[in-house]
Amino acid sequence: MAVAAGLPEMALGALCERYERYEMTIRQVSAEKVRNHFTYLDRLFGFLGPPSSAAGLFSRLDRPTVAAFLSDYAPRHGPGSRRDMHAALRAFLRFAYAEQFLPQDLSAPVPTVRDRTARRLPKALPEPGIVVLEGNIDRNGPEGRRDAAIVCLLRIYGVRGAQIRRLRLEDLDWKQARLRFPACKGGRPVDVPLTAEAGNRLADYLLNGRPNSPLQEVFLNLSGERALSHSRELSRIISRRLRQAGVDVPAGVSRGTHGFRHAFATRLVGRIPFKDLTDLLGHRDPSSTLVYAKLDVHSLQQAALPWPGGQA
Repeated sequence: MAVAAGLPEMALGALCERYERYEMTIRQVSAEKVRNHFTYLDRLFGFLGPPSSAAGLFSRLDRPTVAAFLSDYAPRHGPGSRRDMHAALRAFLRFAYAEQFLPQDLSAPVPTVRDRTARRLPKALPEPGIVVLEGNIDRNGPEGRRDAAIVCLLRIYGVRGAQIRRLRLEDLDWKQARLRFPACKGGRPVDVPLTAEAGNRLADYLLNGRPNSPLQEVFLNLSGERALSHSRELSRIISRRLRQAGVDVPAGVSRGTHGFRHAFATRLVGRIPFKDLTDLLGHRDPSSTLVYAKLDVHSLQQAALPWPGGQA
């Protein structure tokens, strides 16, 4: 694949900065969405083998390579991840063509993954499995205290993994017993009571497990040098803990944080007002919460109207 003249001198980091500026200034994409794109583009770069320059990257990109990458990615990820990957890849390839880094637009063959959320029920991590998982975490060491606190927050509040990773010390209001999770994916912040159980788990980690660090994020790696800044880090923690606990995760259920989110919504749907559930999930658009209404079969039956001419 031919690349533009002068490109060989551009480092990969400079290319990523240029892509970020392009998305935010030309296409008016939010900074959060661009960061999400990089989460998926990192996987593309890993598939190609880490290049040392932009020229090295684009010299490996052609239609067969893009097709091979998507074929490799699809069977190992769910529809949501595939949808986000395809969107990030299309955006990056359009940028590369617009900036004349590639002689042809490779974004066209990247298909759109249809969002069939409204057609399928969300698959939750079974409640007995969550109980087994929490009971299996040894909290005698720093790692166990951290992981137990993470799992506890996921179970009690049903927040996204990114909200756990971005949680900061200032978000913990001990005096008022409140906890504020930052907004994520265009949603709303989630402001909730700090339960005694969640407070105890967090206090145990902060006092006895969290390394001394100037960083303000609550959850850090074991050395305290950085926060859990990448979604894969948190997913690996959950997946490893599930495996260690011997939890049988049903097919189609996330082995990361999303299985807890679905379990949380499944637990509450039909038991609290729909608007409250929307707020707890941090959704701005109530239609995002509607998928969980399918799980409340009893309420749906009560809402069903008799068919005209049928039996009373």
